[in-house]
Amino acid sequence: MKILTILILLFQTVNLSAQQRLDKDMELYSLGLKYLDSTKYDMAILNFSKAIELNSGNSIYFYKRGQTYYVSGNYVLAISDFEHCANVIPDEAEYHYLVGICNEKQNKLDTALVNYNNAININPSEIRYFKCRASLYYKMKDYLKSIAVYNQILELNPKDGIAYFYRGVSKYKLNDKESACEDWNNALINSYAKAAEYINKICAKDVKMEK
Repeated sequence: MKILTILILLFQTVNLSAQQRLDKDMELYSLGLKYLDSTKYDMAILNFSKAIELNSGNSIYFYKRGQTYYVSGNYVLAISDFEHCANVIPDEAEYHYLVGICNEKQNKLDTALVNYNNAININPSEIRYFKCRASLYYKMKDYLKSIAVYNQILELNPKDGIAYFYRGVSKYKLNDKESACEDWNNALINSYAKAAEYINKICAKDVKMEK
């Protein structure tokens, strides 16, 4: 009977300790969020790291610490945290996308392209991922591939004025002025006002918002 009582007390103590640790890591995480919101990034990272020490199984702690590293300009450590999340939840496209953004910030364009492609393969309906890929091709001066991706975006959303505009820019880079001007006009029709400047300077025609 004494042994049973001791085991019960021991079990209760272990449970209490585990609950206290859980409460503590959540408390540290919440504190980290407050510091992140107030742009006190060093303190946010410190609290997220302490939360991870207590509970390394919660990937949201890594995600938020990675987000904090990103906004503070530490892309290497941000990648480390986002890749951890991607390994834990490999079918979450957002983590691959975030790794891509960090790699692009470091001018690792080929690696970023792989990351964006991974994100698109997982979630082929998220236009943000396509826009990053199209923009990256443009940055790499591969204008034909950039146009091809903007075509995909416009299939997903035929009223995306931004996609029309930047597809037009890529076409203009390939000396296809007429088609570029058509895209800029469509951009303007779909409420992307920046296109008016290009129409005025390059297309030599009045800017009219078509209905």
